[in-house]
Amino acid sequence: MAKICYILRGLPGSGKSMLAESLKDGAFPKGFGAIFSTDDLFMVDGEYQFDPSKLKEYHMKNLQNAGAWMKEHSSVTTNAYCIIDNTNTQHWEFAEYKKMAKHFGFMVQVITVDWDSKDIPLYAKRNSHGVPEEAIRRMAIRWE
Repeated sequence: MAKICYILRGLPGSGKSMLAESLKDGAFPKGFGAIFSTDDLFMVDGEYQFDPSKLKEYHMKNLQNAGAWMKEHSSVTTNAYCIIDNTNTQHWEFAEYKKMAKHFGFMVQVITVDWDSKDIPLYAKRNSHGVPEEAIRRMAIRWE
């Protein structure tokens, strides 16, 4: 039995969500699993509606949702996989997920999706939520 929390890190448009789906497709059929993304909380009737005033609240809600799921699955006798699909540009942004996962007996695997600053215009074009190039550049500058 494996209980693993995958914490993904990467710039918007770098492939995090695609990796999350690939992990889900490969791992979840062998047990329980869930993907937790703060971006999902900005979805309204199938449309992404980003509201910066809700960012802190939604990050907390995503953390609470992931924690509740990990607690619920902490004693399962089959595999359980939790995927955190956020940018996590700085270590403090995913520290609580790590702490919580360990508390509930999950191994933690932090996966950084490689990116290159010269590709930021491409990331701006292909990210699914319309994050502009300048915002992605700011995230890259903050990267730890």
